[in-house]
Amino acid sequence: MKKILLTATMIIGMACMMWGQEAKYTPLYYHRASLFEVLPIEKSDIVFLGNSIIHYCEWAELFNDSHIKNRGISGDIVQGVYDRLDPIIEGQPKKIFLMIGVNNLSRDYTVDSTYRGLVKIVDKLTKECPTTKLYIQSGLPVNSTFTNYPKHRTRGEEIKLYNSMIEKMCNEKGITFINLYPLFKCKDSDELDPKYTKDGLHLSGEAYLIWRDAIKKYVK
Repeated sequence: MKKILLTATMIIGMACMMWGQEAKYTPLYYHRASLFEVLPIEKSDIVFLGNSIIHYCEWAELFNDSHIKNRGISGDIVQGVYDRLDPIIEGQPKKIFLMIGVNNLSRDYTVDSTYRGLVKIVDKLTKECPTTKLYIQSGLPVNSTFTNYPKHRTRGEEIKLYNSMIEKMCNEKGITFINLYPLFKCKDSDELDPKYTKDGLHLSGEAYLIWRDAIKKYVK
């Protein structure tokens, strides 16, 4: 009993030390990452991996497929995805659909450093999940007329450049690149079409239906 109490005290103490200092990621990140560590991935699974754009969708319901697992965390960045790859790799899933990077740009990371972080993710997955089919999805447009996310809404040109770098990398590595960007932009500009968003960044239900139809052939 004393040993159990001592162990619990040590764990609580370590947690307090971590949060007393500046944590590397948000509390939400650690909560969801710890959940993902205890929810196993299987070889028949299809994993959607990324930030809030992935997190906020009910992918399994969208495709009516219980083998689809949501591994999105709102606010996540490329380094955060890299740091939580191991539970996914352990399961050796059938497919992974990855979208990540826009939060790096909103936090003033350069396009080059964001891209290098993505390449690290891709290289780790292709090396350690050799039978997993990997799909890289483009970043989406943002709308600069909304005021909800001021650091995101000014990153339109950087997102376009980042997408072009991702596409080139995918072509070189033989990875499927899915360019979702044109599906959600205005006809006469590169702004996220306001009919698909309420805040200039995240997507409406209607937009996710369009996304579903665009990738259905890869999922199924």
